[in-house]
Amino acid sequence: MFLTMTGYGIVLPTLPFLADDLNLTSVQMSSLIIIWAIAQLITAPIWGRLADKIGRKPVLIMGVFGFGIAFLLLIFAQNYWQLLLVRLIGAAISSGAHPAAFSMVADQTKKEYRNQAIAKMGAVNGLGFLCGPAIGGLFSPLGVVVPFMIAGVLALITLPFAHFYIQDTKISNDEKESDGEDSTSTEDITFWQSLLMVTKAGYWNHYTIILGLSIAASSFFGLLGYFMIERFDATPIFVSLAFSAQAGTSVIVQFFLLKKCYDLWDEETITKFGLVIATIGYCFISFAPFIWVALIGCIFTGFGQSLVRPTTIALLSKRNEMGQGITMGLQHSMDSLGRILGPLWGGWVFVFLASAPFITSAIITALLLGITFLSASQRRIHIPLPFKRH
Repeated sequence: MFLTMTGYGIVLPTLPFLADDLNLTSVQMSSLIIIWAIAQLITAPIWGRLADKIGRKPVLIMGVFGFGIAFLLLIFAQNYWQLLLVRLIGAAISSGAHPAAFSMVADQTKKEYRNQAIAKMGAVNGLGFLCGPAIGGLFSPLGVVVPFMIAGVLALITLPFAHFYIQDTKISNDEKESDGEDSTSTEDITFWQSLLMVTKAGYWNHYTIILGLSIAASSFFGLLGYFMIERFDATPIFVSLAFSAQAGTSVIVQFFLLKKCYDLWDEETITKFGLVIATIGYCFISFAPFIWVALIGCIFTGFGQSLVRPTTIALLSKRNEMGQGITMGLQHSMDSLGRILGPLWGGWVFVFLASAPFITSAIITALLLGITFLSASQRRIHIPLPFKRH
């Protein structure tokens, strides 16, 4: 997953230069980003369900293959429609990689250690995404398509390793029961019933947190550079520093600090604390009088997000009523939906007020904090949550 996310980190900052080389409009460029998220929103639950049926390994290999092909085919795109088709097909094929990988981690870890394992997975992904832009920038002088070639090769060279060295982890119902897992079979439910899991008691609040975090973060990533240029007349070095501060903090927290947090506090406390920190970070950015205050805000948002996201994913994984593949597939869909809504909303409100996307992100994380308190209080006094189990 590190090499795959490194490739993704190479492509994302380089894609605008390819679009410019093909004389695409800003709307067309935005659609290339959005179509990827839409395709993954639709297909991730399908791949997740398939992973529960046939095993994680085949879906993981197909997903990594999809990443590699999606990156390499960008080299041959000659116009907007070819780019759009490549992005659509690549996203649809690759969307199974993350649900399968996270399902493998969940299968191989006991419940009490799952949050730490998922945090390290998030850190590996973040580290890859952190290294990607630097590698892309290093090779971009060789030609606009060279970073895409490197990204594709990085993804494809992992395929032999995945085939020969990764063991499939699909487990039986007896093994699930021995670990305290719910033994509901994927065969017992339809695909459409599995989609309704996002509305079930014990799930809706976690999926809402994933969606809200994704909206806030994607708006942050999409508009931070423009905001810093407009507010502080920032140079490319300072913009890169801001992104690196956020991503670097996230990696450090998930690799080194989260385990200590899990030893000291429960998941609910960590989630609340992380949402408070993230809200403060977005407020720092929104109202920063100096660029260094905005940089501190970026560190805070990275810290808060890295506490909340892996903890929430681990809580979803521990419930596992319909299979890890479906559970993780729906989580990836909520991420994708957030990556659609965040940039659309952030781009629209940025026209009226440069700090509006970050103010909105602060409001979203504050609302998520309220949802966390509400669901916790309802559990304590045994009031049914808004959605009942079917």
